[in-house]
Amino acid sequence: MEIPDETVIVADNDSMMRGLLRTALERPRRTLLLCADGSEAVELAAQTLATLVLLDLRMPRMDGIEACRLIRDLPRYETVPIVILTVFDGEVLRRRAIRAGATFFLGKPFSRDQLMRTITPLIEAQKQTMEPECY
Repeated sequence: MEIPDETVIVADNDSMMRGLLRTALERPRRTLLLCADGSEAVELAAQTLATLVLLDLRMPRMDGIEACRLIRDLPRYETVPIVILTVFDGEVLRRRAIRAGATFFLGKPFSRDQLMRTITPLIEAQKQTMEPECY
């Protein structure tokens, strides 16, 4: 069994958006862990070390900012890139996301190219910091 090069956690309560993200992010040797809310994302992060975490801002049970805060506090997640995805824009939300530990704030709608330009350097930089047996 091949060990994946990358693991990406994607949390978005919109099933259509999860499908679009799955299509955009699927590639060989990348594991995608998809979930519908922030509490599920935190559980997944506690069970595996991801290379990248994508969190929708507005989700039931736990929003993306609270999930970001909790994931950032997990062991080995100090440097894992966390990107907040949202249709809501504004400096107040951006500041809250950054204070919670977000690496980047990407406004919806976004193109596949915008997404890939945002996450590819984050993933590559993170892979350089991870020990080989961790990914």
